Amino acid sequence: MSAARTILRALRETARIPGEARRHRPSPPAEGIVVEIGGGQSPHPRADLVIDRYVVDDFEREGAISLAKPLVVGDGHRLPLRDHAAAYVLTLHVLEHATDPAQFAAEVSRVARSGFAQVPSREAELTYGWPFHPWLIDDREGTLAFEPKGALRAPLSSLFHSDFAASTLHRIWWSAHRSRWLHSVEWRERLEVRVVGTSVAETTAHLDVPATVDALDGFAARGLLRPLSAELRALLACPACRSPLRFEERRALCTGCDREFPVAGGVPILLVEAAVRREQSSG
Repeated sequence: MSAARTILRALRETARIPGEARRHRPSPPAEGIVVEIGGGQSPHPRADLVIDRYVVDDFEREGAISLAKPLVVGDGHRLPLRDHAAAYVLTLHVLEHATDPAQFAAEVSRVARSGFAQVPSREAELTYGWPFHPWLIDDREGTLAFEPKGALRAPLSSLFHSDFAASTLHRIWWSAHRSRWLHSVEWRERLEVRVVGTSVAETTAHLDVPATVDALDGFAARGLLRPLSAELRALLACPACRSPLRFEERRALCTGCDREFPVAGGVPILLVEAAVRREQSSG
């Protein structure tokens, strides 16, 4: 093939990039509350609230957690939000971490009227590979189909990851074929998933509640946290029973069960495993 023809084909390939980027970009509404689950180190500009489980351990994301948005510590399997609390919910590269994608999707659908989910494709998982992803995922006409990864691995994953980081041409090629590597679903009313079997990741980030409390208090002392508005606090609910919460300076009290949750630096830690029974806290 002549050099001129090679250059022409390369230009045609790179011309795909803007369209591919648009195809995988969320479209949150101009009005209404937008919640991002697992916003990690880079929350979406439109997000009004980020719910993330891991504040201290950044093993499952690239870099430290962002504090650019109001934050609640919570889990997508038991979202600490009232029914229909949000107009739109973003789950960008988080559903593939779920131990129970069906429960996660049900929770997302419960709290929002619409949203956007993005996950790596089966091809991405078997090419690049992430040890904290337990699933291979296909897009079946808008339904995300989850299959256990099992013993399948990406044997050259370290090579592909290092080359992606080092090579501009690699990143251009990836961007021109984004739909090969990502599944993006903009959903209304319900996020549809189908799960076959169960799966557990090889390794995951570690939740340390006392360390989370210390970190949040430290962020607050340095003025790094965005306070929760009264409007956002009113949307929160007990992750165990979904009842409203009553907030005090250092704790959030469930009005429907006997649980209380820590609050550190103004950030509620609304995880079932972080809760204590009131008789325990007063005893």
